[in-house]
Amino acid sequence: MTPRLIPILLLLLSSLSAQSGETPIAGYSTEPLRAPLFDEAQIAVETTALNNWLNANLHKLTYDQMRGPREHLYYLIDSRVRQHYEKEKRVLPEKHDLILEILLSWAEPLGVFGGSHAFNAVKAPATPPQAPGIKLPDSISLTLAKDMFTIQSSFGWSVSFPYYFMVWNVGDITAKGGPRTQLVVLSTGAAKDKSEAGKSQATLMFMFSPEKHDEIEKYWSEQLGIGAEVKRQELGVRNLSSRHVVDAPTNLHKEFTSWSDSTGSYAVAYLGIEGTYEWNRQHFIDFVRAIVTTSASRPNNAFQPTNSPRVAQLGAAKRGR
Repeated sequence: MTPRLIPILLLLLSSLSAQSGETPIAGYSTEPLRAPLFDEAQIAVETTALNNWLNANLHKLTYDQMRGPREHLYYLIDSRVRQHYEKEKRVLPEKHDLILEILLSWAEPLGVFGGSHAFNAVKAPATPPQAPGIKLPDSISLTLAKDMFTIQSSFGWSVSFPYYFMVWNVGDITAKGGPRTQLVVLSTGAAKDKSEAGKSQATLMFMFSPEKHDEIEKYWSEQLGIGAEVKRQELGVRNLSSRHVVDAPTNLHKEFTSWSDSTGSYAVAYLGIEGTYEWNRQHFIDFVRAIVTTSASRPNNAFQPTNSPRVAQLGAAKRGR
């Protein structure tokens, strides 16, 4: 073989290797998967401390008191996922990662929908699986395939997103004075921001209603404090535009878009403190693009709406090793 052919061969082998590998978080940009908030040493120390604290205190916490530990848990998970992506170009580790197993063992006990699915995807083969403990509305299901969650409705819509996003509310509700709404609220990856804490996750709110489009748009934009007079900007997906406002005292950015089709009316809100908002905005656009609708049969009206998640008492068992 002549030296001239070596670079060509290396390029070909590299191309074949890339083609044979799996695309991480398909449909979502990997650009935010950089600059972890914590380094490996910090993650090891923080994971040990959090695991010990939760073993001693989880049973004492109300659902509202779980918010702080839950957010810190997902800062650590997010950093660990980014480290795996930097090293392996994948977000689910190829080999067992004890730290990620310990962290995800606490996700569902702290009120995260799908936490048990994520834990079971990363646990060691000898570790017993964790059974789901949070009840979903009868009209909505959640599944995990490789590194992507999918939430699906009996009304015919579904949406997929990375497994390390934190789903902290799923409901089928009829809000007081508002339309029947299927609601999913989740947090994206974390980033440094202009808040007092210096870091946060951005929030995605997805709303579906079988009611008229103008009803869901008016109701939810008013709830979010985004007036109809706010100038629209092109979103670059689905021929949609969005309205964007900033709350100056808190540096909170709020962006809102909505549309309708034969299945019903849809709305997505994206909320983030300045810094986090910019860092994760592409994932807001990716999320809107990932919403899929079909002409599935409408369910009957004999549904039982749920207004808030119910968290199973999973905290008694010790977690971690």
